[in-house]
Amino acid sequence: MTRSSRIVFKQAPGKPDLWRIRKEIYRHMLQTRGWKYRSFLRFLRFFKYISFSPTRGSFLEYYYVMMRYLDDVVDGDAPLPEGYTDPKDYIQDKIAFSRHLAGPRDGADHLMLHCFSLGEKFGQEFQQETQDILHSLLFDAKRRGTWEVFPADILREHFHKMDIRGTIRATLKIFGDEPDQYPILEPLGVACRYQYDIEDVSTDLAAGYVNITREEVDALGIRPEELRDPASSGVKRWVQKHALEGLELLEKHRTKVTEGRFSPLARATFPVVYGWPARKVFQNTLHGTSLHQNFIHQT
Repeated sequence: MTRSSRIVFKQAPGKPDLWRIRKEIYRHMLQTRGWKYRSFLRFLRFFKYISFSPTRGSFLEYYYVMMRYLDDVVDGDAPLPEGYTDPKDYIQDKIAFSRHLAGPRDGADHLMLHCFSLGEKFGQEFQQETQDILHSLLFDAKRRGTWEVFPADILREHFHKMDIRGTIRATLKIFGDEPDQYPILEPLGVACRYQYDIEDVSTDLAAGYVNITREEVDALGIRPEELRDPASSGVKRWVQKHALEGLELLEKHRTKVTEGRFSPLARATFPVVYGWPARKVFQNTLHGTSLHQNFIHQT
């Protein structure tokens, strides 16, 4: 992934131009990782029309943009705003702001206020989901550059907050479905996490993030030096394992999703936006093509 295109928000006095911020982040995403995000960005815009709810569609767009930007700050793809010396401090500040919603300091705070205001218009609040995702980002900020290998239960809790209790629960609220059904969709959420792990294995390891659990390191015989090399045989064994387990999770989702009472829009979205792209990555990985394509995209 090239890091030559960077987001720089010049804060003007008063409330910032949120439309411009959204457009700037979109452009950054397409320039640096268009192969990964292009289809999802199209879905964000299409959602406004198929949902017959411009307010819900606007919320989804702005909320995704806000979290994408904060994630880029943590990963080093966007510079820290003025006044901060460490991503950990910045994310902790966003966590505090999400609780009190007073005294916005930058564009991210104004985006958060805008999202919460849009949520109120369709009768939903998103503070708990936001705090779950932000705490997960804080975990990433603390482990960046350490190459620390964590036990499975710690990484499981981290990704549960990010992908399941945070993202999926918020998504169900946007669709107008009962958010407490989110555990039913856990197999799909974990499968998507495995998809991201495979797609981002090169950049994650380069940044010092190890998403391989301590138990997997032992079971697969991965040597410490291999954790810094995505082309190593040990990491390749882990990627293949993730691809196999991902396909099993998608099959589990196919049967488990029938237990829920989801809207037609949600049922149509699950396979098209999440299931099919994940399955393609897993199948390509098992056929030996995904990692090669990933290296090409990121150089």
